[in-house]
Amino acid sequence: MEPGGSLASHLRRLLPNASAATRQRLETSARHRAFHRRESLHTGSVIPPFVLLDGHVIARRLAETGQVSAALIAGPGFLDGLRSISDPGREALFELVALTDGAWATWDPRSVRALALEDAGLAVGLLDHSSDLTLTLNMRLDERTLESACQRLAAILTEYGEAIFGTPHPVAMRADLAAMMGTSQVMMHRALRELEANGLVQRDRAGGIRILDKRRLTTLIAVAPPDGAPAL
Repeated sequence: MEPGGSLASHLRRLLPNASAATRQRLETSARHRAFHRRESLHTGSVIPPFVLLDGHVIARRLAETGQVSAALIAGPGFLDGLRSISDPGREALFELVALTDGAWATWDPRSVRALALEDAGLAVGLLDHSSDLTLTLNMRLDERTLESACQRLAAILTEYGEAIFGTPHPVAMRADLAAMMGTSQVMMHRALRELEANGLVQRDRAGGIRILDKRRLTTLIAVAPPDGAPAL
């Protein structure tokens, strides 16, 4: 996803088959709101349709045992909340938590549904994005089921490492990394130490993780993204 950009530019990229009039109606009916680091981005039972305008968020779940698991990290231009269009009363599967300060645009799911019933191009675009998200979540399940902790860590760092964990001021914390792996903090640190001992990554004092050998890191991945998987 390209960083930054106006809502209009994101809508043109995300929903190219929707009519210009439909995109204009979406632009004018959107509710814009800023958010702050570590803020939960929804307080009700459902996440409304939204486009992330700035910043990064993480989609995660908290089990009854207290275990935190995360499905993905997303940045500007990310579209989700599509499940609410089919049933606004459903309980959200994940909570969205801000990793940084940022902003998003949201819509009433019923109004988006009404627009989709009028504009087939919008409906197909929303369906395509829903399919992409399903593909991504299935890939995460495969990673959790088939890969070791080191392999899961290698997959996450290959996908997110440079942009999320490899900066002087990391977007995400190592607690988020454990949630992405679906492991405890102890298991995450054990896997991280193993990758570090093999000369693949290096931790820094600011909490970041620098990738030293991306080619070798990639060879550890057992579950590769399928063709056509969305870049989040």
